[in-house]
Amino acid sequence: MAPVSGSGAVTAGIVARKRRKIVRAFRKHGATSPETAKSLADVGLSEGLLLHVMKLKHLIVNVGGDRFYLDTARERAVERTRRVVVAVVAVVVAVIVVVLWRMGLM
Repeated sequence: MAPVSGSGAVTAGIVARKRRKIVRAFRKHGATSPETAKSLADVGLSEGLLLHVMKLKHLIVNVGGDRFYLDTARERAVERTRRVVVAVVAVVVAVIVVVLWRMGLM
């Protein structure tokens, strides 16, 4: 069996930090509705893979040209879902650990 590495958790942490940075930039500059949409340069961001993914998920919405805004309602819903998934995974892992421990395999 291959050794367990923490690189997945580290990568997830980096992505989460970058995602929060993008959300904060749009909030800080008030780009949270179609009327207040701003260019990426105005909010201090540049194109990148994570921003592209957030656009595909309609968290960052293009209103035309180079103007975008953060869909705050959708962002809150996605964050809620993310928390539920993390909680469920944590419970499943805890149950597996307890079962393995009770079977004497740990």
